[in-house]
Amino acid sequence: MTDASAAELDARIARLADRAALGDLAERYLASLDEGTFDDAWARSFFTEDVELTFPVGSHRGRAGVAAFTREIMERWDGTHHHGSPPLVELDGDRATVAWSLIASHLHFDSPRPPAASRYFQLGGRFDTSVRRTPAGWRFARMRLRITWSTGPASAAVTSVDEGTLGTGALLDGRGAGDSGSYTDTHLEGSTA
Repeated sequence: MTDASAAELDARIARLADRAALGDLAERYLASLDEGTFDDAWARSFFTEDVELTFPVGSHRGRAGVAAFTREIMERWDGTHHHGSPPLVELDGDRATVAWSLIASHLHFDSPRPPAASRYFQLGGRFDTSVRRTPAGWRFARMRLRITWSTGPASAAVTSVDEGTLGTGALLDGRGAGDSGSYTDTHLEGSTA
């Protein structure tokens, strides 16, 4: 094997390792939402110091306070189950974008226990994130959750949602199926959409 071939192989292995680490970051984040332990160690394991979060029920900037922000959202439910698709990863050196589809189920406190039918709120949407490599590993620098659909009653604590986080693709701006419109992928760093 030549030095050039060895270097090319090393680069391919490093790229695959980064993709695996980014996929793991997304999966661990979703699992952590269901586990419910939101403290400073949790925040450091997922976010950069200057993280920006945009969710339908609120936004937050900076790692300081992100655990309390997340806890406030999650404590509205007796339990949750988050299921994500395999993430789409775009690498660019020490930066990346990671996006994945989501189905999230939220159990109301007054819900009967199985085998009775649960009383829940469910949504489908997409996480779009920008990620940076830090000395501690890959961390989310920006995270946006957009909701495409929901079913069931929301928590009484949810009194409004950020209209900018609703819908995706050609469904934005009320366009119908006959109008393909255009869509700018907002998970890309520097997008103005």
